[in-house]
Amino acid sequence: MANAEGFDYRTRSNGEVAIFHHGKMSKLMRDDEAKAFLKAVEDGDAQQAMADAVGNDGQNSRPGGGPQAPGSSMSGNGSAHTVTEFRRKSI
Repeated sequence: MANAEGFDYRTRSNGEVAIFHHGKMSKLMRDDEAKAFLKAVEDGDAQQAMADAVGNDGQNSRPGGGPQAPGSSMSGNGSAHTVTEFRRKSI
């Protein structure tokens, strides 16, 4: 994984470690997992250690996929729905 960025972590007085990505909490670690993470941060690249702990693959993909083709939108291209003509109802 290259170019991991935007991560920050904070330790708590009870030994927990919270990892944040762009200001939002991504993971909360306790006990042995927290200790192993802090050791990894000391031994190497902190950004990479946080990305590994969170599971960020560096692709910056949206959860659930999202649009794949350029120009496509979340609501689709309209091919699944036909055009409906509405008539004004007279009284």
